[in-house]
Amino acid sequence: MEAKGPSAETNGWTPRLVARKALRSILALGIRQVIAQGLNVLGAIFLARLLSPAQFGIYAIIVFIRSFLSAFGDAGLAASLIRQAGEPGEGAYRAVFAFQQLLIAVIAAAFWFACPLIAHMYRLPSHDAWVFRLVDLSLVFSSFQVIPSVLLERELAFHKVAIIEISMAAVFNGVSVALAYRGWGEMSFAWGLLLRSLVGAGLANLISPWRIGWSTDWKRIREHLRFGIPYQGIAFISLIKESIGPMLIAVFLGAAEMGYVNWANMVAVYPLVVLMVLQRMYLPAFARMQAHPESLPRFVEKILQGTNGVVAPLAIVTLVFCKPITIIAFGSKWLVALPLFYLFWSSNVFTATSTPLQSLLNALGNSRTTFLFAVIWAAGTWLIGAPLIFLTGAIGYAIATVAVNFTNIFLFRIAQSHVKFRIISVVGPAWALASVLGLAAVLAKPILPLSTFWGLTVCVGTYVSIYGVVCFVIYHSDIRRAWVLFRGGEWNPVSLQ
Repeated sequence: MEAKGPSAETNGWTPRLVARKALRSILALGIRQVIAQGLNVLGAIFLARLLSPAQFGIYAIIVFIRSFLSAFGDAGLAASLIRQAGEPGEGAYRAVFAFQQLLIAVIAAAFWFACPLIAHMYRLPSHDAWVFRLVDLSLVFSSFQVIPSVLLERELAFHKVAIIEISMAAVFNGVSVALAYRGWGEMSFAWGLLLRSLVGAGLANLISPWRIGWSTDWKRIREHLRFGIPYQGIAFISLIKESIGPMLIAVFLGAAEMGYVNWANMVAVYPLVVLMVLQRMYLPAFARMQAHPESLPRFVEKILQGTNGVVAPLAIVTLVFCKPITIIAFGSKWLVALPLFYLFWSSNVFTATSTPLQSLLNALGNSRTTFLFAVIWAAGTWLIGAPLIFLTGAIGYAIATVAVNFTNIFLFRIAQSHVKFRIISVVGPAWALASVLGLAAVLAKPILPLSTFWGLTVCVGTYVSIYGVVCFVIYHSDIRRAWVLFRGGEWNPVSLQ
């Protein structure tokens, strides 16, 4: 590899430049989230109304299988390129591309012939094997998006990434909803995924073109795999954790129960969706900042403050108004899944902090540590969840999720042993403020107009606006300094108090 590790040449990436690009990335990804997740929420609402719980459960199975295949087809090579301190060079990109295409070819061919068996396992008609084959093809097309995306992420050019992903969200939701409306059932998801992958690969290569080529540099591949395999192992183990749904609930309790679990988990963790895309920024930003250890602790604190500051009000408002949101947006048929929602909701409290800290440890080269926690979470979910599912039904999975979430406390302590940053004093104020406002909303519920869409919208908007105003008053100095930095002014993360 061309890079020498954390001590390699920084190529002009000063703390100020990293922080400024990170802020601009956050803005770009924030806009992306508002638009893309707005489309996803609208798509989910329409699909929840158009499809039965059983068909919604099949969608969860499709997403799981797609993620499972992707985990095998990446081997963590893209992340290894992103975190590399020095510039990888054309040879590294071509070697990674060639190796990944070989993996994808083997996986896609094997899965293609296994599709009829998978359809049979879920008690689907034999012609539904094509549902899974379309998912298989989407994996092949997505592989051509990897290197262009790596090039963009290394430069923290997330405004361009946002364009690609908004387009993909529009295509997936538009196609899926249109086909579901026409009665295509689970095939609507499969075609949506396929066309989404085609659009993503095409746009990525148009916006970030590179000279596609092959290289069989196995020495370079082995060096990338030293980081990549433990890193991708995290995703693979996480999939094993999530497989308790499609492998246990769907098979033994039925697709309808899987549908309720999928819906409850989806709605409960909507506030965390912002972190799923910001995680794309964490790894390259922390990787760039590791060459400046004097600035890293404060940078981490600002990231934690920002993520919890966004997640806390969204999580509390979803919890407070979950019943009217369910009735008005999704339909009364989903009320039966609210007990699942309440338990899954607990993830918001922990994940807003653990997600950035996992990326921090990975950026510092400690992918084995995050891999170990992925194993703990997967093992805990299965060891606690499997017996409870047979004893109590699908709610046993949700109970296991709550129990496993508490192990994040140990992850926090390990991250603090590598970088000296604060947690409670940084993230506590956001949750305290959001909870106080949430309690006020609960007390005011009897007089709030929650029976109509516009009444609910006004109540949620009022809550979020009050929270935003209070945060602006409290953190106006930080907001001003961040704005100066965003505009290209001077700012030293070490001196920001």
